[in-house]
Amino acid sequence: MLKTAASRRISALTLAFIRPSSTMSVCFAPGSDADALQPAVASLLPPAGGRWQLTAEGRALQRTFSFKTFAKAWDFMTAVALQAKIHSHHPEWSNVYNTTVVRWTTHNPRGLSDKDVRLAVICDSIAADFQEIDANEPAGGTANELLAKVVSNAGDCCTKKKV
Repeated sequence: MLKTAASRRISALTLAFIRPSSTMSVCFAPGSDADALQPAVASLLPPAGGRWQLTAEGRALQRTFSFKTFAKAWDFMTAVALQAKIHSHHPEWSNVYNTTVVRWTTHNPRGLSDKDVRLAVICDSIAADFQEIDANEPAGGTANELLAKVVSNAGDCCTKKKV
């Protein structure tokens, strides 16, 4: 059963702790079980000890991962790419030296889905396996700016490309 737009959104009051001055809410993809995903999303966010952030429109989870070396960052990306293939879902991401920004969102139908939440959890586990370091890039840093530019230029991933 498809959920209505209203039932896919977590109330602003529920998520006010994320950005107190904001009325941001999560926008789940149509067909997603918002009631089941709500606690899982909340557990990934800073108030619950998580390190993921909701994007401004509430349709994606984004996190910056830092590693000791470029090789560790690349190994992390390779492991995440394998999981993306297994789950038939891809991230939006960028990498600058030892820092990788990962964004999980669903493009069709638009919004946050169970795959996004599941793969965010998997990313956390993989990052621990590759000895993630605590050196988060500030919001708006180089890798984040690169990701925004690439996503803007790439177009819709869910439509066939002209060759």
